[in-house]
Amino acid sequence: MRTIELQDMMRGSEFINVKSALESGGIVCIPCKTSYRIIADLTNPKAVNALLFSKHRTAKAPSLVFISNYSALKSVASNIPSKAKILAQKLWPGELTIRFDPNEETIPAAILKPLTKAGGKLGVRVPSEPWLLRLLKELDRPLLVSSANREKKNGASSPAMIQKNFMSHVSIFVNAGDIPQSTPSTVIDFVDGEPIIKREGAISQNQIETALIV
Repeated sequence: MRTIELQDMMRGSEFINVKSALESGGIVCIPCKTSYRIIADLTNPKAVNALLFSKHRTAKAPSLVFISNYSALKSVASNIPSKAKILAQKLWPGELTIRFDPNEETIPAAILKPLTKAGGKLGVRVPSEPWLLRLLKELDRPLLVSSANREKKNGASSPAMIQKNFMSHVSIFVNAGDIPQSTPSTVIDFVDGEPIIKREGAISQNQIETALIV
């Protein structure tokens, strides 16, 4: 595992190395707002399986996907409710994760089952970090995202724990020091076309209701 500093990636001197690692099927660990995350190319079954293996993932935990913008939603999701379209257009980029049925035409069948065994859906979000949005846009492909900790274990905010747990699995670790605890994204699902908050977070119910006022 090679360690680089976040400021070096943001300046661009290490950006191409991270992009190349993901393009070649590697796993990268990056800092996000609430914790470190490990990411892999969602369209590469080998990379996805490597990420799941690194996590020792066996339980039915939901999967999270990052996309670059609203226009990329159809590449990973199907059966998109009209109110979900409104929320995505108004609140992305941002801390709102929306669960969708997966697009079975574009996501490789070999990885669809392990990614959707938690209720049959994928969580999708457009992150707000500018450097991460640039990475997604230049890759031009969705990323599978998971917290950088072993299943049911802590440590996703600590570089020391990440190096201990993922040294043999991660190609590049983007270091930003210890990440302070903060509010996670709000997670919503849809039942009969109506949004249901599954986890309260950074986006309030009032913000969701206001966004839906046409």
